[in-house]
Amino acid sequence: MPNIDLHIHTNASDGTLTPSQVVAEAHAAGLAVISITDHDTTAGLQEAVRTARARQIVLVPGVEISATHPAGEAHILGYWVDYEDAAFQEFLSSPLSTRSPRIAEMCKLLDALGLPVDPEEVFREAEEAASVGRPHIARVMLRKGYVTTMDEAFDRFLGEGQPAYVKRFKNTTADTIAMIHASKGVSVIAHPGLIRNPALITSLIREGVMGIEVYCHDHDPEKVRVLAALAEEHGLVVTGGSDYHGKMLEKTFRLGDLRVPYACYSRLEEARERLLAKLSRGSA
Repeated sequence: MPNIDLHIHTNASDGTLTPSQVVAEAHAAGLAVISITDHDTTAGLQEAVRTARARQIVLVPGVEISATHPAGEAHILGYWVDYEDAAFQEFLSSPLSTRSPRIAEMCKLLDALGLPVDPEEVFREAEEAASVGRPHIARVMLRKGYVTTMDEAFDRFLGEGQPAYVKRFKNTTADTIAMIHASKGVSVIAHPGLIRNPALITSLIREGVMGIEVYCHDHDPEKVRVLAALAEEHGLVVTGGSDYHGKMLEKTFRLGDLRVPYACYSRLEEARERLLAKLSRGSA
């Protein structure tokens, strides 16, 4: 069966490739279905849709939204969201307004640690992105030789609880899931293997999330088995994606390396049809 990838980033957020370049790589890798799921923005989708149509690749418009919950932070994927809807875009933009002041504050903290980073350098690093975030700071730190990998930048300085971390405003997980559904999108828990608190996954299921990302590079075979069983127990759609960000030094895999069953796309389509039917009944 054809290979698919339902979790890919572009330089509209923190990836290194343009949407067109991502689609070209997907085509070269023989992927039949892909989804662009940039962090908290849909700015790259129109270009990706046009390019995918020309390359005869099925592209599922998506987004990965950072959300908060008392049990921790979660990333929620939204597939087939109506990304041109004004209410949806307003929902995405509300946390974005806090990003620039947060970047400036984190740079101040790095300077106090003897690792000067000019905020303007970070904004230049992110000049083609619709949103600026910690990965852009990490790239500047990497270029300056303060760290040897992006992971080190997060583990020692930028991650939650580390000395240069500054909390930012996020929408709640419940509101995020509800907004994705209201925008005709299917909600899916991203890379659940990275969620440290199992109670958070339980809460997301109670809040109505429709699917869970079972296949990804961060999940070993045992984790895949456990998550697949969890999905079956709760009637969740199983999805998969590489979380590809382009040419990253610490990411050794290529687009297309992860094998995701084509059936994941078929089941996702079925979930979308069920959601649309439910929304239609609600408006009748």
